[in-house]
Amino acid sequence: MPANSTDSAVLAAAPLFEGFTPAELQTVSRYMDTQRVPRGQVFIWEGQTHRCLFVLMEGRAVVTKVVRGEVESVLARLEQGAHFGELSLIDNRPAAGNVTAETDCRVVKIPWDRLQQLQHEDPALFGKLAWSMLQDLTRKLRVTNRKVQEAVLWGLDAFALE
Repeated sequence: MPANSTDSAVLAAAPLFEGFTPAELQTVSRYMDTQRVPRGQVFIWEGQTHRCLFVLMEGRAVVTKVVRGEVESVLARLEQGAHFGELSLIDNRPAAGNVTAETDCRVVKIPWDRLQQLQHEDPALFGKLAWSMLQDLTRKLRVTNRKVQEAVLWGLDAFALE
């Protein structure tokens, strides 16, 4: 659970919680646990199943994907207020990439069982949080589509194809 007014301010500024009232943030925070993660430690391993939504409260993290052997591609850099882990949280499938602490980090996390508890105890607030995650996933999908299009066009240009 976020411990102080600074944490409340970070959550209020986080895109995931845009439009949430202070009372709603306080309620959601009761379902959160805090975790410190040292620089270099992996939060989420690609291929492993986890069911937890994370919000980065302090520090920076990097999202990577193994592309061949031990070669990783950086997919995103995460700053304070960013959230991650929602794909495996939602579909209970293995993580699509690694998330590693670039600096010492502190996160709040909502495990699946706590999210189910929120759904049971406050369905409207659960719905608001779920809708916010859905909107963010849509934004991320549009960014990914644009990157795929750019990669395809680059490939066509590289081979002088139209």
